[in-house]
Amino acid sequence: MLTKRRLLRVRLFGEGILVGAVTGVVVAALRFLLDTADIWRPIIFAQVDSVGKFLLACGVMILFAVILSRAVKFDSQVKGSGVPQVKGILQERSEMFRPLRLLAVKFFATVMTIGAGMSLGRAGVSVQFGAAVGNFFTKKFYGDSPRHQSVEGDFLLTAGAGAGLAAIFNAPLAGVIFCIEELRKKFSPELLISAVTAAVTASFVVKIVFGVRPVFETITRTPLNIPTVATLPTDEMAHVMFAAPLKFVALFMLFGVVCGVTGALFMQALIFAQDAFDGLKLFGTRRFLIPFLLIVPLGVELPQVLGCGNVLVDEILVSHLTLSLLAILIVGKILFTLICFGTNAPGGLFLPVLVIGALIGNIFARVGNALDIFTADWTTLFIIFGMTAFFAAVVKSPVTGAVLILELTGQFAHLFWLIIIAGTAFIVADLCGGEPIFSALLERSQSKR
Repeated sequence: MLTKRRLLRVRLFGEGILVGAVTGVVVAALRFLLDTADIWRPIIFAQVDSVGKFLLACGVMILFAVILSRAVKFDSQVKGSGVPQVKGILQERSEMFRPLRLLAVKFFATVMTIGAGMSLGRAGVSVQFGAAVGNFFTKKFYGDSPRHQSVEGDFLLTAGAGAGLAAIFNAPLAGVIFCIEELRKKFSPELLISAVTAAVTASFVVKIVFGVRPVFETITRTPLNIPTVATLPTDEMAHVMFAAPLKFVALFMLFGVVCGVTGALFMQALIFAQDAFDGLKLFGTRRFLIPFLLIVPLGVELPQVLGCGNVLVDEILVSHLTLSLLAILIVGKILFTLICFGTNAPGGLFLPVLVIGALIGNIFARVGNALDIFTADWTTLFIIFGMTAFFAAVVKSPVTGAVLILELTGQFAHLFWLIIIAGTAFIVADLCGGEPIFSALLERSQSKR
């Protein structure tokens, strides 16, 4: 017999597929345009070789700042990451956005902002786009019914948000876990049904229909030349499983501590950056002029720090960059990310955080190699560890971080150490104080009202 709850689950299954399919189309278009911008941006800035062209580029950036300020004035939901806004709606602390207007305006603003070179991510925006799609179909299916808006509406909005994350990274499992660990912080069969169907469908649309490449292509093709149990004779398995890992456990834990401390400092710096812009009374066009104008000299002299940064991860994997250049890149990426995020321009944190973590892992591995603690073969492994640990420290969602990196890289052999290092970074960051970054941003936005 079909009870009301079973009928609800059947409805959520079908609605989740629809929400996931539409979210997949929207996010695939966003990712295609931003990937195209990553290709053309360095080519364009390579042509800026005279004072006249430099001034022309600055003029274009001023125009972008004016357009962005108008977009934010038209709809305040355009600004920021998108994740705090979704959390606020689910906690009934923020007003519901207008889905179609948000999708149209923020899509254009995000492509312009990140495409031009602001160091912001596309995952948080994709989460908000998915939530907007879920909200749109809730209104279409149930109108203004208070009961359905509070039941199916919450599930579809959450499922759409997870589908957005799944689509932008092609990581359906991470999208589902993100719904539970970060957005809702509770579990129910109905939430699982809607989230899984939406995330898997969105990922299917992006990967199969549009054929979008992996975010970190080089890692998926880079073998980790570290012995595993499967590649060794039986009599050596015990040594690898116990003696060798125990030899490095202190080193791995130390790396987790480093990522935890730096993650906690970075999280505080993000809030400080937004407070600093507010304290300087910089609003409207003047607020966005600073990062847009900085793009021009950075595009000419240090183009690696521009944009989301996934191209930079590929570069550090295939190029043997010097430690001095790595130090310049990480300082430049951190400072420019803080400036861009401080303006509250449309764009998220996921990819910049992953890129900074990758740079930390690369530097740590290079130092360890120079001290003869381990060989250069461990560099890729520490890049993966760095992305996971820094994400866990900043977002304070260690399970989402570990699963996301596993799906992004396909490197499942080191799951145990990924969880250990991510857990260490999370605990250290938590001991340093402060809320998870998205919760802190939500609290900040509420206090400014």
